[in-house]
Amino acid sequence: MITINGESFYDMPGSCGSCPFFSNGSTRLSPGSEIGYCRLFDENHKTWKNLPRRRQRLFNKAFRMPEGSRLVITNG
Repeated sequence: MITINGESFYDMPGSCGSCPFFSNGSTRLSPGSEIGYCRLFDENHKTWKNLPRRRQRLFNKAFRMPEGSRLVITNG
């Protein structure tokens, strides 16, 4: 398990919709929309979109770190 900005990752996300930082307003009663918001990079995009290359590189580096590592990412 790797912790990035307080969110736990057990596996690398395969798409934006499976990333803990992605929110599309979905609840049990309201399925939400296919466009959502990425809290990590402050962007809106679709849930089914493959991870952009910069996120793939970030997650690849994070998952090569020792088990139980904590990573903090800052913008700016």
